[in-house]
Amino acid sequence: MNDKIVADFIAHTLASPWSYMGRDMPDILNAFLDAAGCKASELTGPALDKALQSVIPRMKKARLDDAPKMIGGFIDWAGKALLLPNANNLAKDAVKRGEALAREDQAKRLPVKVAVDEPGRNDPCNCGSGKKYKKCCGVGK
Repeated sequence: MNDKIVADFIAHTLASPWSYMGRDMPDILNAFLDAAGCKASELTGPALDKALQSVIPRMKKARLDDAPKMIGGFIDWAGKALLLPNANNLAKDAVKRGEALAREDQAKRLPVKVAVDEPGRNDPCNCGSGKKYKKCCGVGK
């Protein structure tokens, strides 16, 4: 049943802002609805959270920024198509929660660089030998 609802949404003009996502669009929406564990018409706040937490970390980086807005657009469309009561609030929540999860996920994906200064040539060596760096670990540098 969800496949038909997803196909109806993709065919609707409300989905046009995300048409560039191509084949990823139905995959994302189907994964979202599968993770929610319910039909689109039964989507509630807790199911929304569960689905977003499942789907957002699996997104490709290129789609991560747009997926929450597309899911919000899908929920908004479901409300206008009278498939989902209280869709307006759920759509806003989906965008907010999805974007927050996307930011968290992007932060996890960024490499962390720790700046470590090498000692100067005349500073004591870090290895604890008591020698100057240039005569110990810094030889040949």
